[in-house]
Amino acid sequence: MPEENKNNQKQSLKNDIHEYIEKRIQLVTFVIAEQISLIIANSFQRLLGMLMLSGAICFLFFALAIYLGNLLNSLSAGFAIVSVPLLIGGLLFFNKKSKKITEKIQAEIIGKVMENFESKKENE
Repeated sequence: MPEENKNNQKQSLKNDIHEYIEKRIQLVTFVIAEQISLIIANSFQRLLGMLMLSGAICFLFFALAIYLGNLLNSLSAGFAIVSVPLLIGGLLFFNKKSKKITEKIQAEIIGKVMENFESKKENE
């Protein structure tokens, strides 16, 4: 009888440990999914903001080109003048592969993930 009781306790303990491990795996999966969705949502919001800003800047440059074209009595000269700084800036940005920008973005993302993991641990 005591041996049978021991076996039942061992089986119960084994089942409890198995259930605990399954629940812990589910919790980690949910936390990771939440972190990924948060990163995607923030990235989408920033992308949308950058697109809107770039559209506004584009229209400002068009307006400046038309204004300069009217001052110079040559619309094409106005567009040429406005496009030169953009062309030089674009070439500099394209040719200079900055690791600082990439590292800054990676550090920001990793920092946010770690911050959220720490806040989750404190809440538990």
